[in-house]
Amino acid sequence: MNILILGSSGLLGSSIYHSLRKISYLNVNHNGLKKRKYDLTKITDLKNLLKSKQFHLIINCAAYTNIDYIEKHKLVTNKINIEMLKNIFLIKKKYNLKFNLIHFSTDQMYNFKNIYHNEKSKIKILNHYTAQKINSEKICLKNKSLIFRTNFFGKKIGQSDSLTDWLFKSFTKKNEKFFLFDDIFFNPLYVKTLANIICKIINNKKYSISGIFNLGSKNGISKKDFAHIFAKKLNIYDEKKFIITTSKTFFKVKRTRFMMMNVSKFEKFFSIKTKLLKNEIYKSAKEYLN
Repeated sequence: MNILILGSSGLLGSSIYHSLRKISYLNVNHNGLKKRKYDLTKITDLKNLLKSKQFHLIINCAAYTNIDYIEKHKLVTNKINIEMLKNIFLIKKKYNLKFNLIHFSTDQMYNFKNIYHNEKSKIKILNHYTAQKINSEKICLKNKSLIFRTNFFGKKIGQSDSLTDWLFKSFTKKNEKFFLFDDIFFNPLYVKTLANIICKIINNKKYSISGIFNLGSKNGISKKDFAHIFAKKLNIYDEKKFIITTSKTFFKVKRTRFMMMNVSKFEKFFSIKTKLLKNEIYKSAKEYLN
């Protein structure tokens, strides 16, 4: 079985690549682990990549995700977050390619307080990143793809810091205070857990299922509490290092704050139980201890 991972130089794409490589019957391909081999914004490059082998599955991890950057560079980021997907399916149709596609979306569209949102919950578009992801979902749904709304964390592989990278640096810097938010709630997964879930879906031959699924940990907490659990596990917690505040006073670009997802639909369709967030944080912390 031939698989192609797009966005393989990022945290999620790289994690999925290394997990799938352990499965002997899979031939796992990528568009660059440290340096991108193809410019995915150029349709000729994309065509050459998609036609390089007879792929059975494409896993799209390629995306701009920095909300502030996207708001300032809408046209540039549209090329990856929207136009690339359109081109993938144009190429698929034109050359009669037969692959399925898994696409990763975001939890940055849920915003109702004190609930775990299901896939039919009303969405809130507060910024261009969310608008891009909604558009990408529509493109994928039209082409019968599998979409996961998710959020993840883990020790960085590329240049960009993840949430846990930032927390580790912030708690260990000398004489510098930082802010923690007590008004943002989410239920992300440790990125290697997410990668292992993708492996199970492929092993169980359920990657041809289409539709939108929430994929996160079993329970949600605030980003402040996430930071506390992570730092205490690493013995770097120091309450003098941070200031607790609200995100409204910090971010220029509006974003959702109550992103907790109900994952029961995912568990039912794929027969996979998700994990408690506290345990996911502990797994990630071990990477920094090592």
